[in-house]
Amino acid sequence: MIGWLSGCAKESTVNDGPNISEAQALARVEELIRTALTGVTPTPGLDLDPTSLADHPCIPNDGNILTEDIYVIRVYYLTGIPKERLVQEVRKIQANWEKAGHKITNTYAFDQGKLQLSGRTGDDFRLALDTVDRNSTLQILFSVGSPCFHPDKPSSTASP
Repeated sequence: MIGWLSGCAKESTVNDGPNISEAQALARVEELIRTALTGVTPTPGLDLDPTSLADHPCIPNDGNILTEDIYVIRVYYLTGIPKERLVQEVRKIQANWEKAGHKITNTYAFDQGKLQLSGRTGDDFRLALDTVDRNSTLQILFSVGSPCFHPDKPSSTASP
């Protein structure tokens, strides 16, 4: 799932990306997460996937050469939501996203209990959600990522 999430953000490198700083991109990601999770009950625990804290270099659509552009993403396991409430709470996340004026671009397998959805904002930030079996518990894996942008300083993963 993580590869799919990061792949979504990389697709936005068709142009120079937005003129935002890393701090602005991260603040927007965090705001979108808070908005999407408003009213989810019980209030989920946010178990951060530490790999989402790393620098994420953007790869052009042709995949040949890394650019100096990066994107930020935050990936969380939403803990504490009972299995029998997963569909209801994912629908609430979907409704919150749409109520905020953003688009849901895909939903999958809601009727089978294997919930997946993705979405996008007008400024190209992306949401991805999947249900995963983690520690023998069905949980929601939730992420929001930014479009690619040129960082204020070179990324630690950029070539010297």
